[in-house]
Amino acid sequence: MTPSPRTDEEILTTVKEVENEAPGGAEALYMAAMLAETPLPYDFALSIEGTPHNPSLINPAAAFFAATATIDPLVNRGLIKTDVDEQLYQLHDDVRNAIRQSLSPEDAVEWASRAIYALNLILPDAEPQNWSTVEWLMPHIQACRDLVDQLDVNTAAANRVLHQAGFSLYHQQQYGKAAELLDKALSVDVALKGRQHPDICADLEGLGTVLWAGNQMERAEAAFKGCLDLQHEIFTEDNPVTAPILNSLAVIRQHLGKYDEAEATFKECLRVLTQAHGEGHPTIASCLSNMALLYEATERVDEALRLAERALEINRSVHGDAHPDVADNINTVALLQERGGNLDAAEVAFRESLDIRQRLFGEEHTETAQSYCNLALLLSSTEKTDEAAALYEKGLTVYETLLGPSHPLMESALDNYMVLLGTVGALPASDNLRRLTEERLRAMVERNG
Repeated sequence: MTPSPRTDEEILTTVKEVENEAPGGAEALYMAAMLAETPLPYDFALSIEGTPHNPSLINPAAAFFAATATIDPLVNRGLIKTDVDEQLYQLHDDVRNAIRQSLSPEDAVEWASRAIYALNLILPDAEPQNWSTVEWLMPHIQACRDLVDQLDVNTAAANRVLHQAGFSLYHQQQYGKAAELLDKALSVDVALKGRQHPDICADLEGLGTVLWAGNQMERAEAAFKGCLDLQHEIFTEDNPVTAPILNSLAVIRQHLGKYDEAEATFKECLRVLTQAHGEGHPTIASCLSNMALLYEATERVDEALRLAERALEINRSVHGDAHPDVADNINTVALLQERGGNLDAAEVAFRESLDIRQRLFGEEHTETAQSYCNLALLLSSTEKTDEAAALYEKGLTVYETLLGPSHPLMESALDNYMVLLGTVGALPASDNLRRLTEERLRAMVERNG
């Protein structure tokens, strides 16, 4: 029930009564006033003086009495509304406004810091299974970001809130929003620790990874380059910690069409890794495999194949045959053999990669689906059209189930499948694939007028 209209003075007098009777309840008010207008869990209200009085950490009876002592004085005076079943509370708008307007600049910073600390206590780690909780808390996370901007609240708690929320968004493929929060988390970390700190390197690497996933390649390059420059300042010369950044930076420069810079960066990565680990380390195989794709993109297919085969040799010796990296390497070798016109060898390699992925991942996996579609594309060019169509249908079914009909991998494979159907004059075997091909054709016709 909404209370009768009250003046700010009346509200603050009531808040003062709570301060005298139940200091914990007053703290719950002040902290909530600094965040968003949406509800907060009782757990937030029970985070008093930096100590989490969380029901999960104490026995249920104590939790009940702690919540009652904190929440009831606020309810009885009409300062908050609650959902007892869901264990939620929310300030009335007039209470929020009166409290916010009563705070001095110094008090605002103090209560903002404490609110963010309490928010940090109830925010779970950035794991996909925790997304529903993070999403529900997102208005308060955005309020935390605003408090960092408006009040310069640069605390370890603020850094963690922004960092974990950013990577939670990343796991949900909301890359733009994720990058925004991670960029703000980086600024908080710099304010706390200074620029020359290893954690800043990690922040820049994480930001670069998210920007890369969101196809913001220029910004991703700048983040990785900033990370690399800082690593050179902080760490010893030729430290292998720089190798993953060099590898990522090279791949991004290739995407940007900076082929000479990409090649030089790959070579620097190989030099650092070889000096640190010798010739046969799996990290060298990763760099060689990526460099092979660069050479393929620059029409140096024979050199690309040589590097891909060396990467495969290293990973076979380290992992044996039944390993995802080995399957990936074989797939790359097959693609390069196909590109070079050696179709028989490419077919053998594609089948081997498919066999490994089936054993490792099963049939319902995107890696297996990729192998189905790669082998199907090759077979469609060697007149093995019946098998090619069957493999396409397997791969496309998995892609649609796991990725959805609009995913780039799905669209590319479906385009190739439609070419095959046009060549053989056949229709898809399944009703669902027939529907997808018809929708794809209509979209192409509409796009081309």
